[in-house]
Amino acid sequence: MTTRSSDGTPSCGRAAPLPRFYGPTPDTGRDSLWDELRERHGSIAPVELEPGVRAWLLLGYHENLTVLQNPHLFSRDTRRWREVLNGRIDLATARPALSWRPNVLYADGADHTRLRGPIVSALSRVDMAATARDVRRIADDLIDSFIADGEADLIGGFADPLPVLVLNRLYGLPDGYGHMLGDLTGIVFGDDARRAEDAMIRIQQYFAGLVARKRRKPGRDLASWMLEHANGLTDHEVAHQAALMNSAGHQPTTHLIGNTMRTLLTEERIRAAHSDARLSIRELLDHVMWTDTPFQVLPARFALQDVRIGDTEVRAGDALLIGFDPAHRDPAVRRGREETGVVRGARAHLMFGAGPHACPAHELARMIAATGVSALHERLVGLRPAVDPAGLRRVPSPFVRGLSALPVVFVPGEPLPPREPAVPANTDAGPTPPDEAHAPADDLLGRLFTWWRSLHR
Repeated sequence: MTTRSSDGTPSCGRAAPLPRFYGPTPDTGRDSLWDELRERHGSIAPVELEPGVRAWLLLGYHENLTVLQNPHLFSRDTRRWREVLNGRIDLATARPALSWRPNVLYADGADHTRLRGPIVSALSRVDMAATARDVRRIADDLIDSFIADGEADLIGGFADPLPVLVLNRLYGLPDGYGHMLGDLTGIVFGDDARRAEDAMIRIQQYFAGLVARKRRKPGRDLASWMLEHANGLTDHEVAHQAALMNSAGHQPTTHLIGNTMRTLLTEERIRAAHSDARLSIRELLDHVMWTDTPFQVLPARFALQDVRIGDTEVRAGDALLIGFDPAHRDPAVRRGREETGVVRGARAHLMFGAGPHACPAHELARMIAATGVSALHERLVGLRPAVDPAGLRRVPSPFVRGLSALPVVFVPGEPLPPREPAVPANTDAGPTPPDEAHAPADDLLGRLFTWWRSLHR
């Protein structure tokens, strides 16, 4: 192993090119890279976030856990990053994962406590049983849209829209707004930077409009409950916390569903154990979160003082990327397989984080994923991949781990019989028909919806 200085260069000899965390990601992912970096550097390795902008990637399980659990040594506030303090990175123009927002994700200490309190309180008021019924109904509606075709893309047609439609209902809005938010979120994570910038502005309008509407007319929803919390968040702050719930909950849950379905479609031993009820959906999800975690790398923590990690001297202000996927592949915690084929002790996965920034909505995310996977498993008869699984393409993000598409075929079926429209849990408004006849409210959110609907006529 080579001892390095904090800028990632060897203390002697010629510097090797650093792995790039920008530009296209190989379709095969970065699995082999983690082992290569571990062999070369040990439990922490230098990488390049942007041309000339370096950071540390945590590869060891225990090293990741230590950084997550010690906020007095490692800050989540990107404004502490030396690259920002030296003027080399402008947070206003940095890509979203490396920017700064006035939400709990980027806060430390008392400010973190103040912002997190309303989120935790609001989530605790969600009727999980009623929401589970809502999730199943949304899942069934999505399946109904393609079940007669005998083929579908389980990412674009199911796993991607499901979480955002559920979150939209928890915000207390009709389903049409959820389809709009899903479209905008998809553009943000797409390849067109110009369209992504415009979509980000529209998403900010969605949440600003949501909070303005709930301030005028509170309901039984997450936004209203955060607005009434004793911590007294401003409307601007509530909008950013609500937006964080979407950004943190949508794509990871999408790829938890997608990665779980890929596992069921490609691993016969696990599929058989799940079909025979020897493997619960919870155990299956834990296995996927250990072996195919939707968050492979999470940016970032920033050292508040000089500290030694493994054989590396990390300087105050250095950025450290949380390596969930590398941590799960650490030989120090390598685990065998159960008789069902799943990894032993997979519940120790790090997908939902640890320490004060641990995800407060992990049970909600689990429930959405479990319900979605169960609905697909129960309703799609003869489900199998439509293409060679080896040719499936991964999303290009260096941070998210998932599939761009998961094409499948199955025995064509029948949609469920028509059901009476139900008022969803945690909202005062029923589903919005696709051809919504009435005009939406004449406020910011309503005008945004009118704009979006005009694009789909």
